[in-house]
Amino acid sequence: MGGLIKDEVQKVFDLSLIGRGDCIRIKRKGDTTARNGFVTDAHKDRLTVLYCNVQNNACSYINITAEDVEMKAWDVYWTRDFQTVYHEGDEG
Repeated sequence: MGGLIKDEVQKVFDLSLIGRGDCIRIKRKGDTTARNGFVTDAHKDRLTVLYCNVQNNACSYINITAEDVEMKAWDVYWTRDFQTVYHEGDEG
């Protein structure tokens, strides 16, 4: 029997391009509205985004994975300086 962990090749975020504090706009494929927020935590395989949930007027967190972005499940715009805006996904 093998071990619990195995080596695998996977897609990861380039943390030199996106990180904690960056402003981000994400839209899940099939959704009609985007979510605007800030990256609160950045790991090579996942980003945590804080956004305002307008349905209940509260802040919420959502995790997006590098694999989901690679599969184009998310359309992502982000910026650090509000002058250069980056994009990953189908729309735009």
